[in-house]
Amino acid sequence: MDGLLDEPVTLQMSARVWAGIDAGVDNVVSLAAQDGDEQVMCIGQTIRQAGWDQVPWVNGDWPPMNQIISIRLTRAQWRFAADEARKGIAVYQELHDDQSAQLCRDALAVIEAAAV
Repeated sequence: MDGLLDEPVTLQMSARVWAGIDAGVDNVVSLAAQDGDEQVMCIGQTIRQAGWDQVPWVNGDWPPMNQIISIRLTRAQWRFAADEARKGIAVYQELHDDQSAQLCRDALAVIEAAAV
């Protein structure tokens, strides 16, 4: 079963959804750094780096937010991103930040649709 977690999976989503995933993982990495949780820092940083390497940059800038992009991560990395998006929904709802909560829902929907 553990071998399946290492299996790479490519998902397609809007650049906006990936930007939300990237930002959410960035927040998690920052908190993990404060807490000294090197395992969370490592997986978060590898997810972000993989995204940066795969985003189709446009003259050094992020692509248009409505552009569909493909991101390839391992199943374990997608599960990590999904878990963090799920946690983010509750946090943003508590803060009455409906836009960010919806972005987390959108990210979660993309990841869960792939059954990773």
